[in-house]
Amino acid sequence: VWAVFGELHVPITDTIDLQLAIRHEDYQNVGSTTNPKASLRWQATPWLAFRGGYSSTFRGPPLTSLTNSSVTGLSFIAGSFRAIDFFGNPDLKPEKARNYNVGFIVKTGGLFATVDYWRFNFRNPMVAEPSGAIVDTMFPAGLAVTDPSHPCNDPTFVGLKARFTFQGACSTSTIARVRTQVVNGPPVKTSGIDFQVNYDFGDVMGGRVNVGASATYTINYKIADFKVGGVTVQPGFDAVGFLNYQLSATSLPEWKGSAYVEYSTGPHNVRFTLNYIDSYKDQRTSILAPNPVDGNVLTKGQTIKATYIAELDYRVLLPWDTTMTLSVDNLFDQDPSFARLDLNYDPFTGTPLGRTYKVSIKKRF
Repeated sequence: VWAVFGELHVPITDTIDLQLAIRHEDYQNVGSTTNPKASLRWQATPWLAFRGGYSSTFRGPPLTSLTNSSVTGLSFIAGSFRAIDFFGNPDLKPEKARNYNVGFIVKTGGLFATVDYWRFNFRNPMVAEPSGAIVDTMFPAGLAVTDPSHPCNDPTFVGLKARFTFQGACSTSTIARVRTQVVNGPPVKTSGIDFQVNYDFGDVMGGRVNVGASATYTINYKIADFKVGGVTVQPGFDAVGFLNYQLSATSLPEWKGSAYVEYSTGPHNVRFTLNYIDSYKDQRTSILAPNPVDGNVLTKGQTIKATYIAELDYRVLLPWDTTMTLSVDNLFDQDPSFARLDLNYDPFTGTPLGRTYKVSIKKRF
């Protein structure tokens, strides 16, 4: 890979600044690209500024994804664990995107705040094929394999059927392996808003007090139809607010953020942080199936509850350019929110670690 880039700062007026950039990259056996970027900032008043920008991006496939080698995992299919083989793909194309943002900045006294809207349009995103959707499409619920319209007997599903290795005739009970690979998936459009606010109270109680918060609100994350073997295995959907189990998107709560209070005096600094992850839903209809014994529907886990994790950090500046930091993560020893998954929690948003203590010492030379 080789690349060349340049940047240019253009002060149009005393209050309007233009930033321009361009980058050219060449990836051996993948392709080349030229990507521009432009951003504009307008200082409308001494305390208010507006900003916006546009850019395009390019991401070449990692070398490990361009090979024919594979790794094997296990997935729970039709009552038992089956092998899922995940292959690379020598025919991968680069991923491209167009990025837009616009927002404003407020800075007055001890207050500093920003609000920014952003949008990304991805083309040819490099993603793993959704194994769960492949199985569900090949074996639709409520349709017997003996039915002539079943995918096992439909010639239009030949390409999808080739992804399965059966120990016998085509059926869920005889599935031995499922082949998936990294591919250039369907287009993705996502947008959201970033918030940040900080306030410096100045000297309070013999020290300095700062408070602040930051958050991201994801408006949408729309994925177009996903096809495998010429068959749509995953109709287009908006992933925001859902678990997206075994789909081409991961867990995506609407809100994520954190807030902090910080106190500094002399060489001492104490900071309390509260991190927040919004609740979201497990959209699988199968988890709401009636219990075959009593007919009851167990709804626990349909909603993965919101998470609040606190952190406490103490930092002290010692002699000889030495800094010591003491940290307590998950201060109140919270368990991860329950999810109806193998680990009983969602590893994309939760952690099984309880209260954790860390000590670090850094010496400058």
